[in-house]
Amino acid sequence: MLTSCVAAVTILAACAWSQSDRNPSETVWASVVYSNHGDRTPLVLPVRNVLTPLGAQQLFSAGSFFRQRYLASPSGPQEANYSINGILPNAFDTTQTFVKSTLSDFVVASAEAFMQGLYPPYNNSNPTSVLANGSIINSPLGGYQYTQIYTASLADPNVIYIAGDINCQRYDDAVANYSNSAESLQTKSSTEAFYAGFQSDFFAGVFPESQVNYDNAYLLFDYLNYGNTHNSTINKTLSDTDLPRVRGLADQWLQAVNGNTSETLSIETIAGQTLAAEIVGLLATNIESKGGAGKLSLLFGTFDPMISLAALTQLPKTNTQFYGMPQDGSSMVFELYSEDHNSSAGYPDTSELLVRFLFRNGTDSSSALITYPLFGRSETQTLSFNDFMTQLQNIALTSIGDWCNACQSYTVFCAAFIGVDFTNSSGSNSYAVSVAAKSTMKPAVAGVIGAVIALVVAGMIVAVAMLVGGVRLHRSKAPRRSEPGGFKAGEKLAPDQDLPYGQTGVGASVMKRSDERISSWELGDRSNTKEVNVGGSDRQDPFRRPSFEADDLEQHQSVEPTKINERV
Repeated sequence: MLTSCVAAVTILAACAWSQSDRNPSETVWASVVYSNHGDRTPLVLPVRNVLTPLGAQQLFSAGSFFRQRYLASPSGPQEANYSINGILPNAFDTTQTFVKSTLSDFVVASAEAFMQGLYPPYNNSNPTSVLANGSIINSPLGGYQYTQIYTASLADPNVIYIAGDINCQRYDDAVANYSNSAESLQTKSSTEAFYAGFQSDFFAGVFPESQVNYDNAYLLFDYLNYGNTHNSTINKTLSDTDLPRVRGLADQWLQAVNGNTSETLSIETIAGQTLAAEIVGLLATNIESKGGAGKLSLLFGTFDPMISLAALTQLPKTNTQFYGMPQDGSSMVFELYSEDHNSSAGYPDTSELLVRFLFRNGTDSSSALITYPLFGRSETQTLSFNDFMTQLQNIALTSIGDWCNACQSYTVFCAAFIGVDFTNSSGSNSYAVSVAAKSTMKPAVAGVIGAVIALVVAGMIVAVAMLVGGVRLHRSKAPRRSEPGGFKAGEKLAPDQDLPYGQTGVGASVMKRSDERISSWELGDRSNTKEVNVGGSDRQDPFRRPSFEADDLEQHQSVEPTKINERV
């Protein structure tokens, strides 16, 4: 009872804060939301990691929460209105809402569950729903909306903007080096007995005894936390202090490998640097289109970029909840808004735009969306868009080529980007107040450039071999068909029999199905030819184009040779 009362007070306090602090004439123009995935299976298990039904419910709840904030109209005059200006409240529109996810199964599933809550089934009576007889057909499941989600694979250059630590060699080296640092060695020694106490009851058969230590602090917590949620035995066996301490050690390890700010823009914060660039580009999309596009941008991934970005924007100094990992389904929010501007007068000038950062830690009913100051500012100090962009550009890594160089990555796309300044998936690299246009490059084009580079390098190697090693290229003359061995010689299969053309027809032999040659270029375009009546007189014209493997044309015995026509 006490817990529910505290939760109710927390919600009411959050609502009161929103109503008292929000300017009634405020207009929200765009929002960028980065959300952590929901509850999933442990990483240590040798199975495919999937989103659990609990995780799906968490992200569905998060989607419903943001629907109420950005899409739904206020239920009364006392309720604050944060709906995004001009966004469609019921039907999903790709020009207004952009959704991006990594390719991990549990992350994509989290994005799908979120979108189910944000855009629930909707019976839209548009012209495409009406049939010729006048009946209306809606999508299955009561008008389910199939929202478009851009899933970035590891071979996609744009994946770095939501998972900048993946395939980053220098980041992996930094994680390995931390294990040998003084902090890590001291913590490992002081917690050795603590971790050993879990071995027989919880980790036996899952973790080797040698790996139950601080070096695997997160993996150990990930497994225990899943068991505490889904396994009644583990839930009853764990003490009230055990899991919080295991989580605290995991937070310490994650902060060290993702939020190290001892050096300016250290490699440990690479995921936050690229996420900052994505946020810059997505907000710029809304401004460049004068509010017509990029109204709501939804990004989904793991919590690593969240830890890094929080460290880069000095959030742990503001609140200790930004130290370590957030709860499942947590969301970082960047809202672009203006005050005292009549939205009917059109899009405001950039000098009138403001930005606020909000964070929702978790998805339950007590998880409020609260504003926090960035870059060490006071809570009451507003952050103009121009100041926000200046600060964010100081920590943003916008160029794919710079990421490849910083990470020393051997990812397939890096060959096309090293030394070239390209933009992120949102179409903007860095945003100046003048909203200058930036060049873009699509992943497909990058692949073509990579292929061309590979061909050029291969050509240079061959040229050097020819000049220095005396290598020469020549075409081997194929044997004449009159030579022993016949057509294709030793390489022929059963269907490649030498068929003599006579006056009575075409000879043939029986072949096995496994020996049948299909899709061979010697057969030409068979769609425009007739079947040969094997062994009969009604056959296809024998003057078929000969194989290009022979340099000389074949002489057919069934026709007369060409006669010389001499005239005066």
